[in-house]
Amino acid sequence: MLGWHFAAIHAAWPHLLVLAALRTHQDEEPEVRVAKILRLLEEPTIYFARDRDWQQWYRALDPVHGEPPPVDETIGDLAERELTVLRAPQLTFERIKLDSPLEIAVAAAGSTGVVIYALHLLCAFLRDPERIGGWLPRLVTGWHKARRDAEMVRQGHRVEVIRGLLTDLLIKQNMSRLMRLAQNPELQDLHPVQVTLVGAEDETPEDIREAWKRSANPQPS
Repeated sequence: MLGWHFAAIHAAWPHLLVLAALRTHQDEEPEVRVAKILRLLEEPTIYFARDRDWQQWYRALDPVHGEPPPVDETIGDLAERELTVLRAPQLTFERIKLDSPLEIAVAAAGSTGVVIYALHLLCAFLRDPERIGGWLPRLVTGWHKARRDAEMVRQGHRVEVIRGLLTDLLIKQNMSRLMRLAQNPELQDLHPVQVTLVGAEDETPEDIREAWKRSANPQPS
């Protein structure tokens, strides 16, 4: 039965990696913020299936020199297409302690900032899958704000604004897929008390910690 639990965790891992790769840091320059999705496709930590959908995403993000940026209809069309993750850094279960409470140790190939942040996202996800709808949207709200700020700085660069919109779209798609996966009964039954990150930084990043805390103690409207 535990095999189904871990299969569900593996299914969530690529989407957590995509979100970690597209995370916006407060100290990033505008040029870095609006180009994240291009870098994800050109020098991928995550490998996308290069099917027709991938090609359409890529053409929208990197139009041929002199070609006008994509129109709103193009963005609407891409909203119906979800990039398929073909390969990602492998997630492994280093140790599983079956006593009560259940204890799991996980690790992933590579030690880049993206992989470490994705592992912290995984920990937050596993602690209470049913709560993901409370903290994950709060977390990415800060990324959206930073990207909008960057777009205001470079109002005349419509292509980069479009890239920012497409980045937000890719974040939204992967966030939605994670929320669907969180409804998996196997994940909801798991509820590990402790998840140890092997070879990663112990301290949960401040933005994840803050989003989790705010979801547990929502402000009155």
